[in-house]
Parts: sequence; C-alpha cells; structure tokens
Amino acid sequence: MYHLALGLNYPNASDKVLSDTKKPGGDIYIHGNCVSTGCIAIQDYPIEEVYTLAAIAKTNGQDFVPVHIYPVNYGVKKSLDYLTESIKGKQAINKSILNIKSVYDYFEKRKRLPIIIVNKKGDYLLN
Repeated sequence: MYHLALGLNYPNASDKVLSDTKKPGGDIYIHGNCVSTGCIAIQDYPIEEVYTLAAIAKTNGQDFVPVHIYPVNYGVKKSLDYLTESIKGKQAINKSILNIKSVYDYFEKRKRLPIIIVNKKGDYLLN
C-alpha cells in the first residue's frame, strides 16, 4: 500500500500510437512510500504536498493537473550526457527525445506550460 497516489493519464495519445496496441500498459501513479515498480515514487512528505496542491486545483475548478515527465533533467550536463550516450544509434528514440526536449526548453524559457499536440506518428509537437 502506498501513501497517497495521483493517477497519470498513461497511456496518453502518444503512448497509444507508439506502444503495444493490445497491452499498452496503465495504472501509473505518482505516490508516496518511496518504492515502486513502474510508478513515480517519492517520499511521503512531498507526496502530501503534491496531493494537496492537486486537490486544491481540482476543488477550484481545474479539470486536470498537467504533469510533464522527462527522461532526464536536460539542464544537468551529466544527465544529458548519459541520455545522449544511451540512445546513440537509435534514430527513432533520438527523434522522440528531441521532441520532448523542445517542450522542456519551452517551459524553462517561458515558465509556462506549452500547448502540446500529438501527431499521427505519436510525436509530441508544440502547437
């Protein structure tokens, strides 16, 4: 049992295009207890804060709480170097990572969430 949990919309529109069509996965949460297999696990105190903020947003009429998850912190050179090395020679993944990085860069520059669309190939595109 995990201490508080927020469900994510997985599979999302991109995942549905790019993943196994019969078993794309699901039941992915951000939760406490700091252990997991497949979810995003954080310590109990931070999940209480995240959960409370999400509940307040929903109570005040927000339809959904956007969550953006990146493979690494693109602003940390060591993380970016690791990602770059691990995807060498994998053209399809490389393209996807660049699309995701453009979303990250948009937010870091403007401190506003971008409008994102998913094309028929499953790519994330800034609208």
